[in-house]
Amino acid sequence: MINAWIQQPLITDIFVMLGVVLLNQLIVRAAMNYTVRAGQKIDYSVGFLNIVITAYFALLAVYFQYIGHALNGDATLANFRILILIYTMIYLGERGSGLIVLADDLARLAFYGLNQGTYESWASSAAVWVVMVIIATVVKRLHFHTLSIAMIVNCVGGVFWVLTYFLQLDRMAPLTVQSTLSHFLNFVIMNSLLAYVLRTLDNENNHLSAVTYEATYDQLTRLRNYGMFDKHYSELFKHYHLRNTPLSMIAMDIDWFKSLNDQYGHLAGNQVLATIGRLLQEETRVYPAAACYRVGGEEFNILLPGVALADASGLAHRIQEKVASQVVAVEGHALSVTVSVGVAQLAPTDATASDFYERTDRMLYQSKGKGRNQITVDTGGR
Repeated sequence: MINAWIQQPLITDIFVMLGVVLLNQLIVRAAMNYTVRAGQKIDYSVGFLNIVITAYFALLAVYFQYIGHALNGDATLANFRILILIYTMIYLGERGSGLIVLADDLARLAFYGLNQGTYESWASSAAVWVVMVIIATVVKRLHFHTLSIAMIVNCVGGVFWVLTYFLQLDRMAPLTVQSTLSHFLNFVIMNSLLAYVLRTLDNENNHLSAVTYEATYDQLTRLRNYGMFDKHYSELFKHYHLRNTPLSMIAMDIDWFKSLNDQYGHLAGNQVLATIGRLLQEETRVYPAAACYRVGGEEFNILLPGVALADASGLAHRIQEKVASQVVAVEGHALSVTVSVGVAQLAPTDATASDFYERTDRMLYQSKGKGRNQITVDTGGR
């Protein structure tokens, strides 16, 4: 097995790295059930998830030290150890990565004892850790793209192998120009693959949380969903079409909701939705036949059977004012939002249910086109 590793280092390294990442993904998915709330953006640097992943990579660091001792050479596994240290710093933060470095150093001492190679290993781990603390701080503050992070990591690996070659460290020697270049090229390939896989899996985990979050929208807002709206609206249209009794509709959209989610996280968006859902229920109580629906991520419709356009417009203005005055407290942030609104009444010219719905929707988009936080009433359709 060891001979196969030496003969085909890159292929074997890639498969081992993928195995390490995929096992980590299985652990993350299991831990998410206990630590991540629906819709919450996953943060690996805190909480139970941080403890579980730190423990996993600490055990992995011990295992790699054992394998390195069995192979009688650190150069073979150096890329693994550097990449694990770098990416645990990015994902787990200083404390988590620091514990992994400590586990690695203790394992080194246990398997090799106190010798020149152990001191060199401790010094290189500490140096890489300090460099990554600085880099991780810059990355988080400047919100670097994944490609930029991968390029920075490649630079760190390049500096490591250049210094290792010129210093000819006891635990790495002997290194030739060819073997040093080979180690660095392997590092670049593994890093590129690792960055891509981690980014993909991270997006999948956040998407999984978001899907769960979507499923809780209607529960938290206590509003009926789009499927129920479609059925109820079709029945109302058939009943009120070409009759003298009015049927009005309010279409509403939360302004800049995606930006709010991106800046404060899905948990904040969830609380805003729940607040507006309760507000809509309260404001429509004066109309016993009124029905409120969530028809999209941040879109709401209110059906008002027997309510004339003027009254529907007045209700829309009250809701708009109440929404603007609401303050939602989320983890120390006081958030407030506005809504764009369209109002219309069923008219004899509405030949199909789609005609009325689309006319109300056009009023909504006119409000958004005017700069948002507006109400547009379709007086021409009466």
